[in-house]
Amino acid sequence: MAEAGFRYDIGEFECIVFSDGTLVNQGSENEEAFSLNCLFIDSGEHKILIDTGCGNEFQTTAGRLAENLEAEGIKCSDIDRIILTHGHIDHVGGSFDSKGKSVFPGARYITSEREWECWVTRPEKSELQSMFFSAARKNLLPIRNKFDLVKEDVEILPGIKLVAAPGHTPGNNMVDISSDEKRLLCIGDVIHSQLEFIHPEYLSSFDVTPEQALLTRAQILSDLAKSGILVFACHFPFPGLGHIKRKKDVFTWEPIKISLDIK
Repeated sequence: MAEAGFRYDIGEFECIVFSDGTLVNQGSENEEAFSLNCLFIDSGEHKILIDTGCGNEFQTTAGRLAENLEAEGIKCSDIDRIILTHGHIDHVGGSFDSKGKSVFPGARYITSEREWECWVTRPEKSELQSMFFSAARKNLLPIRNKFDLVKEDVEILPGIKLVAAPGHTPGNNMVDISSDEKRLLCIGDVIHSQLEFIHPEYLSSFDVTPEQALLTRAQILSDLAKSGILVFACHFPFPGLGHIKRKKDVFTWEPIKISLDIK
């Protein structure tokens, strides 16, 4: 059954958060489940998707994005830009179906030059880390002609910037979205779980360069707590919208208040 998207406009940008399902961290003590949130933006000029979810070749609890888009009247073929925060399977796996057919045939992809280079040079240090890049290497490296590789910390589309946040992957990015003095920061995989507020090393096995990931996370969380910018967190409970707060020396997550009857 399709799940409704959550609408939350940023200025003139019509935004909808969609769920791709969940992932279970099967190596954890309590098998924590992570949300898979993807952001759709209608800027007027472009129909944009940030990340494509996990697809249906990893865990059966994921792979719902295309169905949920269609249920809201958004055709996958209408999406013309896809921004990839990084190349892990739960962020790019939904780009192709199980038969190798493009799910978003009309889209051009955007990611950083540094992240693309990561896919090519294979800097990861474990079999687990390599597995997480498998979908990107299988399906995305062969379609270089459909990619716009960009510098970091620059505007890539009107009102949208790609912001470097290295560590989780060498080219890991955030996406800064602004319109009419409203702003939203998609933090990608800067942080996966609220447990990482208290135990920063939690899930470090997924970070290609853990030391850099910890430094990046600490700096970004501190900046967000000071600025009060609205945050879109890909793996926090749906719809993943809220604010980072600091109470004494501990960061916390304050989700936006939503009505249960909002679709």
